[in-house]
Amino acid sequence: MIKGVIFDLGGVLIDNPALPMKSHITRVLKISEAQLHTLTTPLIPLYQKGLLTEEEFWRRVTKNIKLEREITTSIWEEAIKKSYSPKTEMFSLVSELKKNGMKIGILSNTEIPVVNFLSRMDYSIFDVLIYSCLEGMRKPEKEIYLLSINRMGFKGEEIIFIDDSEENIKASQESGMHSILFVSPTQIRDEIGKLTGIV
Repeated sequence: MIKGVIFDLGGVLIDNPALPMKSHITRVLKISEAQLHTLTTPLIPLYQKGLLTEEEFWRRVTKNIKLEREITTSIWEEAIKKSYSPKTEMFSLVSELKKNGMKIGILSNTEIPVVNFLSRMDYSIFDVLIYSCLEGMRKPEKEIYLLSINRMGFKGEEIIFIDDSEENIKASQESGMHSILFVSPTQIRDEIGKLTGIV
């Protein structure tokens, strides 16, 4: 019997913020997206595990480039603020599941500035919030799925996990959860309905 559902955030509950965030950051730093990708890719896993502060992250990113202005604000938080766009259909689904007695969680690979931004949102409908940067681990590492199962308080087979990454879905399946690859809100509603019979 399914007792809980865990949702990824970016790409599932909200529109994937990666591209608009990149656009904002490249405009601020006045560098190309290709350059930003090269500079940040090795650091993102550390940043998403909370092993780098934003200050240290940008210090490493910009050490070999000339900036036109000093970084004095949270560019990352500015970027998510401009990029945050909730998927109305998905939040409606979350509400329906909650009303039908499901325990609801979020499991997201994300960074401290994003968590700071999200803390100002009304996410009280969610019972469990698991952000990689606060846990020192990230998807698709097995440990974060086991942590999620533990925080939900159920067995793996009693939980549905939804993500838009095939790699993350495979890893969650290996942890024992029912896992659904996100394609669209309608598809997710249909597949959850088949497993739970309540939506």
